[in-house]
Formats: sequence, structure tokens, C-alpha cells
Amino acid sequence: MYNLNRAGLKNKIRLRNIFLVFFKIGFIAFGPAMMMEAKKNIVKKLNWIDEKEFLDGLALAQLLPGATFVSLTIYIGYKLKGLLGAVASFIGFILPPFLIMVLLSWLYFKYQSITFVNVLFKGMGAVVVAIILNAVWDMAKIITNNIRSIIIAAISFIISLYYNNVFLILLIAAFLGIALLRKKTNIKDNNLTDKTKLHPKDMRWKDIIIICISIGLFLASTSFVNKLLRITGVFFKIGALVFGNGFTMLPLIQHEVVNVHHWLNLTDFLVGVALGQMTPGPIVITATFIGYKVMGFLGALVATLAIFTPSFLLVVTTFGIYSKIKNNKWVSSALNGLIASFVGLMFIVVINTGRHALVDVYTTGLSVLSFIMLQFIKLDSKWVILSGSGIYLAVYYLIHYLR
Repeated sequence: MYNLNRAGLKNKIRLRNIFLVFFKIGFIAFGPAMMMEAKKNIVKKLNWIDEKEFLDGLALAQLLPGATFVSLTIYIGYKLKGLLGAVASFIGFILPPFLIMVLLSWLYFKYQSITFVNVLFKGMGAVVVAIILNAVWDMAKIITNNIRSIIIAAISFIISLYYNNVFLILLIAAFLGIALLRKKTNIKDNNLTDKTKLHPKDMRWKDIIIICISIGLFLASTSFVNKLLRITGVFFKIGALVFGNGFTMLPLIQHEVVNVHHWLNLTDFLVGVALGQMTPGPIVITATFIGYKVMGFLGALVATLAIFTPSFLLVVTTFGIYSKIKNNKWVSSALNGLIASFVGLMFIVVINTGRHALVDVYTTGLSVLSFIMLQFIKLDSKWVILSGSGIYLAVYYLIHYLR
């Protein structure tokens, strides 16, 4: 009855609802908080999918190159309403951070010398550290709920400190999941049954063909302007080849846009990275900033689409196969290992973000206060962002006035 009720619910879900839910997430959620917001709205509040389906999507998103939560967003939309659902969830999620980044890019390149703008971004950065830490802490309490999962998360964290190769870490975590978590699974049959065997029809060829044609048209439309074609090539390559979260993409982005193409100098690139951390959505929305610098709004749009387009193709291509093999005992154990490793990797994100944003006693104090508001008072993240930024501005100008 539960599955029938859920199937009936999915049939009633409208594309507009999918768009609006992910629009809200894209507007208020930062870093790992995106996943907690998605879980709160989609799993707990709306009951569109259950927690296991959500974590399955998260595990698949980790296996694929590109921004993890963007892949998860596409996965959820695709699971709910097929290809159109994936388009609705993707556009809904990306549109707010894209528009915000376009606005901030315009403000920076036009008014970058104004103190108010710099102070505002600095205060937001301190609050963002608290939001990410709060989200990771909540996820850790759910995912790493036994000593074996904690061991996998800790090993992933330690390896990442000294050797930041996310693909290698995920590979190790998968093997650790098989070694440590296999006995925890409830699946008795270790082999693929007739029901779970792979067949050619498991590949959703119609959707794959539509996406390939769309990508081809996108590439063709940018080929008429050499600079747009280069933007597309650079960011499509990054989105297709780099595994892990947005931080793992930054070295390659810097190499391409600063060292190879000289689209930005190092100072502007670091500002773009800071804005990517301080705005909602994935950190690789920094691509919007870079595209705007190169060719204005059109360049921003092309760069944004190019870096996320591979996620679309990869999620849809692997969706049918993944849904067949995910319940295999070995695969299930490996995916549990991947999910545990995500906690360790996200604590690295907290450290990296904190090093960048917490530069003095005022930003550190604001971050601690924001974390208390989120973790213990349970204040909504958007109000923490607004109030925290306002407090930092007020403190900054008060100290400046007293001096």
C-alpha cells in the first residue's frame, strides 16, 4: 500500500511544483546545506521520495564527475517526472544562484573598490561557514551512526588532508564499505536474479538520444563565436572529468582560465571563488563569474550550462543500470561506504571554507553565533544569513566610527 500511495503521489506531482521546490533550495541553501534542505522538503515534508531513495541518489551523484548536488538534483527530478522533471529541478535549482552571481559579478566589476560591498561579502562568508558546519554535523549524526561508518568517514578525512584525490578516496571508501559494512545489509542473495539482471532496455535510449542532440545543438550554437566556443569547451571538459565537490574543480578551473586562457588574473579569480562560496548553490557557480568577465551575460550563461551539462548526460545514462544493481549485496555495501566517506570529505570543505572566511575575531565570533542559532535555536538559514550579514555590517561601521 505504501508503494502504491507513493506511486500515486508521484503521478500527481507537477513540473511547476518541482521547479518551485528546487528554486527555493537554490535560493537559500549553501554547500552541504543544499542536501539537508532537499531532504527536509522532498523527503520529510512532501514525501516525494523516501530517505533510502534520497541516499541512493546521493551515492550515485558521488560516483559521477561534476558538482555532486547538481547531479543529485537531476536524479531526483528524473526519478519523479522523467526527463522533463530533471529539466525542471535543474533549472529551478540553478536559476537563483546564477542570477545572484550575475548580479554580484556586475557589482564587483563595476564597483569593486567600494568598501560596503567587500564588507558585506566578508560577513556573509562567516555565516556560510556556520551553515556548512551545521549541515555536515546533522548529516554525520544520521549517516555515521555506527563505528564502522565512522572509521570510513575518518579514513576519508585523513586521506583528503594529505592527498586530495577525491576519485581515489571514493574508490577506497567503496572497498572499505564492502569489507566493513557488507554484513550489515539485509540482502541475502549476493547474485543478480532474473529480476535484477541487466537488459538493453534498462538504458533509456530515447532520453539519452534527446540529451545528446540537445548537447550537439548547444555546442553548434556557440561555434559561431570563437570565444563562446572556447568557454564551452573549457567548462564542459571540467564538468565531465573532475570528480568530487566544487573544491576539487577549482585547481583545474584556475589552470584553464588564469594560466592557459588568461581570462582572469589571480586576484579576480580568487574573488570569483569567494563569491562562489558566499552565494547559495554549488561553489562551481564561479563559472558564471568567469563567463561574465569574458563575455558578459551571454558568457555567464554559456559557462554555467557547459559546466553542468555533463551531469545531465551521465545521470540519465547511468540511471537505468544503477536502479537495477543498487540492491545487490556488494553494490549496496560499496554505496554505504561512499555515503560514509561523504561526511569526511565535507568536513574538509568546512576547514577550507573556514580558512578563507574566518580571518579575524569578528568573523570567527559571527560564525560561532550563527552556528548556535542554527544548531540549538533552529533558526532558519535564510534568517541567519540576513541577520548575520546585517550584524557584521553594523559592527564594522560602528568600530570604524569609534576609531
